Amino acid sequence: MDFYSNERFKNWINKIKETKTNNESEFLNVFDYMMEDLVVACLNIFSAVKRREITKKVARDELEKIEKIIESSDVRFDDPLKDEMFKGVKEGLKAIVYSAKFYLDGKVSRKDFKALLNEAIRKEKEGKTEEALNAIARMGAKVFKGERLPDNLEIPESENIINWLDGIDVINTVLILGEIDSQKLE
Repeated sequence: MDFYSNERFKNWINKIKETKTNNESEFLNVFDYMMEDLVVACLNIFSAVKRREITKKVARDELEKIEKIIESSDVRFDDPLKDEMFKGVKEGLKAIVYSAKFYLDGKVSRKDFKALLNEAIRKEKEGKTEEALNAIARMGAKVFKGERLPDNLEIPESENIINWLDGIDVINTVLILGEIDSQKLE
């Protein structure tokens, strides 16, 4: 089973290249759709584990493969705005994968969202970027488990944390839309 391939990732890169920056909503949407697509891939991995089509180890290997696809992408666009947006989205994608790993491993924090965000802010100020990302990813694991991201989080001025939280927000949005869609089918 191939849940997320390098080719799929490259298709998103091509969509970004083709999208004109002068149509702001279309331009921004392609980045959102790219992140949503990754969340759906993660959910498909979780479903395959739940249905016992794959083991947790295979699922973990899939998430590692996705992380390598994202990490190894050294993409440059012919547009500084696209470069800047992609850099941020890449961090959001990384937060989604880290969140999926924590969720898959059953490492869902009992701390509330605000405490995890404060931990991330503190760790980043200490120069511990990986630990800051892990704190944000534990927020994402809580969302994958079914908790909803609160609306009233005070977002810091940190570019990294904002980008990571964008990824967590996309997880939240995809799950909410999935619930709405399933209610429509009932």
